[in-house]
Amino acid sequence: MGRMEFYSTKKVKFVKNQPAYNDYFNNPRKVGTGVSGWLFNTSRNIATMARSEVGVKTGALKFSITTHPLHRGRTGLKATVGSRLPYAYYHHEGTRPHIIRPNNHKYLRFRAGGRIVYAKQVRHPGTRPNHYLTNPMRKIIR
Repeated sequence: MGRMEFYSTKKVKFVKNQPAYNDYFNNPRKVGTGVSGWLFNTSRNIATMARSEVGVKTGALKFSITTHPLHRGRTGLKATVGSRLPYAYYHHEGTRPHIIRPNNHKYLRFRAGGRIVYAKQVRHPGTRPNHYLTNPMRKIIR
């Protein structure tokens, strides 16, 4: 990573080995080594725990949770964990009670209690938040 040069005046000079420095700090693909390896492993572990904590109806949200380690040049490393699905945020943060109205039609059509129901609007009770991303982050990064 670097070498130390000792002089007779008892001063120490650090000479940076740029390729080794970049490899240790800025290579997200070096799993298990250096800062980049720690970041890659940590983000992968957070994604794995998030998949196990997310609610599953169809499984689409669970399988859309990914991690993306990025090399940001000399400014360092960045890793993102999450989903690009439009409802992922609402699943994570929850929703308040709200009214659902049809967008393109006159009525909403849905199944309730084994029968088909038509309505001009529905009062949704809201959903509780499921912090499937922040809970694993707190557990792993402690």
